[in-house]
Amino acid sequence: MIPLRTRLDLAPLFVALGWLAACGPTKGETEATGETTQTTQTGTTTGGTTTPTTGEPVACTGALTPLMQAHVEPPAPSGYVRCDDGLVHRAEKLECLVPAVPSNCPADASPGECFSNDDCTELPFGSCREAVILGGLAATETGGTGPSCACEYGCRTDTDCPEGQICRCAGDELGSFARCIAADCTVDADCPGQLCAVTSRACSDGLIRAACTTPQDECAGPADCGGNLCVLKDSRWACNNVDCGRPFIVDAERVQAPAIGRDDWRGLVAAPTAAPALRARLRDHWTAIALAEHASIASFAAFVLQLLAVGAPPALVSDAQRALADEIEHARIAFALASLYEGTGIGPGPLAIGRPRLAGDVDAVVAAVIAEACVAETLAGLELREAAAHAVDPALARTLARIAADEARHAELGWRFVQWALAEAGADRQRAEACFAAAVADAESVLQDMSQSPGSPELRGHGVVDPPLRAAVWRRGLADLVRPTAARLCAA
Repeated sequence: MIPLRTRLDLAPLFVALGWLAACGPTKGETEATGETTQTTQTGTTTGGTTTPTTGEPVACTGALTPLMQAHVEPPAPSGYVRCDDGLVHRAEKLECLVPAVPSNCPADASPGECFSNDDCTELPFGSCREAVILGGLAATETGGTGPSCACEYGCRTDTDCPEGQICRCAGDELGSFARCIAADCTVDADCPGQLCAVTSRACSDGLIRAACTTPQDECAGPADCGGNLCVLKDSRWACNNVDCGRPFIVDAERVQAPAIGRDDWRGLVAAPTAAPALRARLRDHWTAIALAEHASIASFAAFVLQLLAVGAPPALVSDAQRALADEIEHARIAFALASLYEGTGIGPGPLAIGRPRLAGDVDAVVAAVIAEACVAETLAGLELREAAAHAVDPALARTLARIAADEARHAELGWRFVQWALAEAGADRQRAEACFAAAVADAESVLQDMSQSPGSPELRGHGVVDPPLRAAVWRRGLADLVRPTAARLCAA
């Protein structure tokens, strides 16, 4: 269980409504489809790796970086290697020297599965870890003694794993503890002319899946995806855009500009000190955030047009324009952090706006806003508050807190629009209730995956919310904010 550093109090943020609080980035205000734009650079060579869409074998040439095991002195390789372009692959099978990492269960833990590794004996290599449990969180918030802990079971070699899985050691860029992960290949030798690539799930820092690259792939690594993940989709590798910011929708797909070398989008911030091993991960994280915030500018521009199309009052239109201006500054700050971690300027390239479909029907706009603002933006904003609370560098913490305050107004705008649409514009209340139910169900499905992903507590101090902490924030946000607020709104 992971205790939250910020309380999910309701009243202070959304005074205008009186019964809501939270903030965060949302999708565009056209109808949500759940699809993502695949922004790739096909047929190119990046960092010494030939993009598979050329039909040529993948060659991870140039500088190769072995990923080292954690809790081992002197450092030992894990068998996993990172290419120049960010692609991680398994070059050889090596033994995990620490199959059961030390427990991180706090001394003030509440009763749970375990208090130390000695309590985890159901399988070999048990480790007692902080667990994401709603009951434990609720007890802590209401006066309990502390977080709960649960057993995680590691591995030493592939023979310790079920069929169809391989052993992934603990280590930087690998995961916080050794574990068996799903795999269609075991090493590069299983993939003639290709690589046994290993990736994390979206919004996860730990590696959880291995499969051969193929000539049909859309990307070879993060360098082909503007800093986003290159993940396995339908038996081929494709870009998975980070679901943050307020995505811009064109032809039912999310669109972002590519990242290019430039200096004029940098905000006036300084990058906190980070170990060399973390700098590339932080660069990729802030590049993805920056591109999402950049797309949010176009999304809010489209939302302003939709507000006018449904006859919204001037206060909503004015607040949407103010949110657009906020997103410009948010993008500049994120690009600045990415640039400072990279050591050279990073900014957005041209944004392919195409012919955006702008929903002018009030029920269609309400459906999009429920999914993208009332649920997604509310949860994402809570993440931002949590990130600010964990950030060690005071300047970064202040910057994140300021952005969180901006995003609180953005999320409030979404809830206020739905409130107005139901009360004044004749929006279908039953359809709104169904949209809330569907959006909450989607969020719950995602958080289940996040709660099972390995954590990266070393990133939290740099203002990055890792998957287990994110799952805890989402679970509390859905229970304490989204569900009760949606029920009260629809019943009003």
